[in-house]
Amino acid sequence: MSPLVTNPFPGPRPYRASDRGRFYGREEISYRLQGRLLASRCVTVYGPSGAGKSSLMQASVIPALVDAQDISVARVDAWPEDEEPTRWLVQAVYVDLDLGEPPEGVSAEDALLAAARRAARRSSRITLLYLDQIEQLLYASRSVEACEAFFDSLNRLVELPLRNLRVALSLREDYLGRLRDRLRDHRRLLDHGFRVGPLSVGELSAAVCRAAAAGEPPQAWGLEELLALMLQVRVPGQAATEEAEAQSAYAQVVCRALFQRRAQGGGAAGEVEAEPILRGYLEATLDALGPLRGSAQRLLEDHLVTADGSRTLRTERELLRVIPEEELSPILEALEGAAILHAEEHQGSRYFEIGHDWLARRVSEQRQQREREEEQRRREEEQRRELLRQREASEARLAKERAQRRRLVLIAAASVALAAGAAGVGLWAMQKESVAVEARDEAERQAERARRLGNEALEAQREAEEQKRVAEEQKGVADEQRRIAEEQTRVAEAEATSALMAEAVARDAEEQARLAETQARVAETQARQAAQQAQAAERQARDARDQARQAADEERRAKERLEKYIEQTIGPLPPDLDSKGEGG
Repeated sequence: MSPLVTNPFPGPRPYRASDRGRFYGREEISYRLQGRLLASRCVTVYGPSGAGKSSLMQASVIPALVDAQDISVARVDAWPEDEEPTRWLVQAVYVDLDLGEPPEGVSAEDALLAAARRAARRSSRITLLYLDQIEQLLYASRSVEACEAFFDSLNRLVELPLRNLRVALSLREDYLGRLRDRLRDHRRLLDHGFRVGPLSVGELSAAVCRAAAAGEPPQAWGLEELLALMLQVRVPGQAATEEAEAQSAYAQVVCRALFQRRAQGGGAAGEVEAEPILRGYLEATLDALGPLRGSAQRLLEDHLVTADGSRTLRTERELLRVIPEEELSPILEALEGAAILHAEEHQGSRYFEIGHDWLARRVSEQRQQREREEEQRRREEEQRRELLRQREASEARLAKERAQRRRLVLIAAASVALAAGAAGVGLWAMQKESVAVEARDEAERQAERARRLGNEALEAQREAEEQKRVAEEQKGVADEQRRIAEEQTRVAEAEATSALMAEAVARDAEEQARLAETQARVAETQARQAAQQAQAAERQARDARDQARQAADEERRAKERLEKYIEQTIGPLPPDLDSKGEGG
């Protein structure tokens, strides 16, 4: 029997408190964030998507504060679109802090403030409200009025005179400007910011080596081979060095696959390529669903990503309206187990969302590809129907012309038959009359044969013209098909050009963001250096003052020793000696 495998890498979903023993590489920043939360009423935690904000809070900061400070925690890490956000927060606070049912007949804001006061009266220990993924409240699809009311309530909560209340807001860095604009009248909520940046390739490599050793069974990963692998998931455009920023979400997927492969006797990290793992991770998970793959793919593409490729929340009840329960249950179980979906339970209902932004982008790309393919199939079907209609119309014209031609041939044949009968009667009569008439009849028969030959030649000419016309129609159809194909080629080339331009714009935006971040880091470094120089200058001034005081004390003691020596040697000096000496 193969040993039980406990994979220490959760994949694209964040680390949880239960993963605390396998969460490495963030000790210093966790300690600093703990201090910031203890010292500040409200802290805004922000960073790039996939930098590990949620993992840091859930697997390190909050468990450490619970151990060291015995804090109580209420958390919200998703904001369903069909829930009013203040009421949603109230429900979480009353459940997580064990305050019973929210009071009836009062507003959500008053219920929230009452909960904070009750928690403060009940215990002097710190209460932390951890509100993750705040960017979901800034989506264009959200109600502006409801979100404004939420931030108003949150601002009043922070302003309460409660010494043991703390609030942590967490969101993606690219939404920070939008949050600042939304909170321009609530600056208290933005007084203290804390950035969680991505790990470097070197830091991440060391961390995953430690995590692999904590797996079951433990695995010993070499740092050098991990560095080579983690360089493949660095931020695009950065140099291939240990200082390059790593994309932790992608690294988690790669490391999860590597641990599983080695647990099954696979090769070393140096034999693994990251890109095929990332490209095939979602596809492999969907393929494993077998006949349910189509339903699972439509579930992800049509119901769990927005039009702009962002993640969205859906309840199990909502999903049951579009997929039967006998299909939905195994799909949700498989996708949640593979960390494709993240699920939370609240008030007897489960909420599902895609586990990470890169997965949402991949699903969005698949949806766009499917829509392009469906549009292409629709165009091809319309073209096929149009060609079929043209062919049917052409065949109808040909059938009509053939019928007309047959009628003309029958008329001509009848005319020939009547002429032949008349000629026979005349011949019989002429044979009775004279040989001269027989000679004339022979001449007429020869003329008739000439007419028949002419008619046959005319019929052959008509048939040739008909074949020529049909050939020209077929050529016209072929030219139309070629024109349609050329048009499709031009459309495809235009779409490819648009895609390349969009990719170039995205790369420029990423480069500008990285440049701004680098400039910010340089400014921060310069500020630290200036502070250090100021401290050094202050120390030097202090040393100089101490040296001056010591020199003055030494001079005074030397003068006193000299005066004492003179008194001992020649006796006391006259009182006016100094003035006489100065006058002489």
